[in-house]
Amino acid sequence: MGNFLEDLVHQLMDVTMEDDDQRALTAKFHKLKREVINDVRDIFPHGQITPATLGIKGLRVKLPPKDPNDTSGPDLPGSSSASAIPEVISIFNAYVQNELPTYLIYVPDKRLVGRNEVKRMFRKEVAVVTEEVIHSRLLDLKESCPTAEREDAIRDIVKDTLKFAVLSHRWLDSGEPTFYDILKSFKPYGYEKLEKFCQKASEFGCRLAWSDTCCINKDSSTELEEAIRSMFKWYRDAHVCIAFLSDTTSIDDLHEDVWFTRGWTLQELLAPWRMKFYVGNWQPLTSDLNDKENFEVMAALSRTTRIPLDDLRHFQPGTHNVHEKMMWASTRTTTRIEDVAYSLIGIFDVSMMVAYGEGKRAFYRLIEAIIHKCYRPLNPVDSNDALLPSTVWRGDQNIVMTKRGLQIQVLLVDLSQQEATIYEKTGTKAVQTNAYSSYTAGVVDYWCYDASGDGVLQPEQEHLCVLLRPDPRNPYAGWRKIETPNLVTIRTESKLRRTLTSVWL
Repeated sequence: MGNFLEDLVHQLMDVTMEDDDQRALTAKFHKLKREVINDVRDIFPHGQITPATLGIKGLRVKLPPKDPNDTSGPDLPGSSSASAIPEVISIFNAYVQNELPTYLIYVPDKRLVGRNEVKRMFRKEVAVVTEEVIHSRLLDLKESCPTAEREDAIRDIVKDTLKFAVLSHRWLDSGEPTFYDILKSFKPYGYEKLEKFCQKASEFGCRLAWSDTCCINKDSSTELEEAIRSMFKWYRDAHVCIAFLSDTTSIDDLHEDVWFTRGWTLQELLAPWRMKFYVGNWQPLTSDLNDKENFEVMAALSRTTRIPLDDLRHFQPGTHNVHEKMMWASTRTTTRIEDVAYSLIGIFDVSMMVAYGEGKRAFYRLIEAIIHKCYRPLNPVDSNDALLPSTVWRGDQNIVMTKRGLQIQVLLVDLSQQEATIYEKTGTKAVQTNAYSSYTAGVVDYWCYDASGDGVLQPEQEHLCVLLRPDPRNPYAGWRKIETPNLVTIRTESKLRRTLTSVWL
């Protein structure tokens, strides 16, 4: 009867619904079906719904066979789950709900599992954690971190139980397994790569895995946005990042791989603490468990990407060295133009909404978010002004995106008047130059000491600026930004106070 009703529903869907709607509804149906089966199994582990003591003939429920290794059964009275340490269960639930990806692949049978199912699958394992285990883990943590506490030890145990692998790769032009493919057990051309990834994940002791091809429900804008904004963290928290370089055969031709030209793989290279590279035939690039500890590999990666070794091995996200990070990303491309910005959210550790269809505006919003984080209100003590008021800040605190572009207040300095010395940043060095003396500098990190609308440049301090010139096509429109290959700064010999000017970039 159940199969008849299911077939009837599918026939009605074929007649009345579009393909995309059918796929979405089918996915929800299969997910609900699995949840009902699991709930029935938890409540009635032997399929007996009506107890015989009631004088009614018991009804047997035929359920799909259960994996004998599955420990997600019901928490019976007197079981280990019922006597679990409450703090362990609380940290476990919070970790699954807030820090794991929305969907993961359960490696043993290569099926998608959501957060609630992960809780059911692993709850019994964390429920048997004892005080002795916690104390032992805490002693281990204190060897490297003397300030570690009991909560840190529990969290470390939970994270070790739920360790997962992530995949970094270059997408095929077609045939990558999608979210719905995995839900329906369909195996397209690219499924073999997913199988190999799961095999390698298993070799690292991971029962959970995550791939950007099939673990994101792209039909849900909420889930897609969460994935994009959380992706850097997921790669950082993963037990291992398995990177598949399909065009590589050895370290010698590593630099030729297309993987290094893709936008999203930059954060996939920087975020993980442990990374394992596999070449075209899924052979390991080295014999090391962590290729980030192999100097030869890291040196080759540094030459290819021009990223310093320290950043490759111990990268810290944030808005420091903005120009350098932008240079790392400048040689990479993305299929969607918005992803140029979205792929850098985690690297700069900024927050911005995801809105596909906005085009280049996404990058402007990224710059806006970076500037806001860079130039938030400060309370410095400057060597030239020992007693500064508590309301001192630097830069425009009300940057907004408008129809004309990014609106920001700058302090204008005419460089042709030789009021300032111009420097160009090349790497970590600032080199004096006269190449831009015909332009106007729009200083963005000026000092503000009051609400008068004036900005101040302190003598002999380095100030970041954008180069501007009047728009020759529309002299009434204001200023146009000049593109420069490197960061430009200026210094003045004396204190300079000017009224701020709004420009649109």
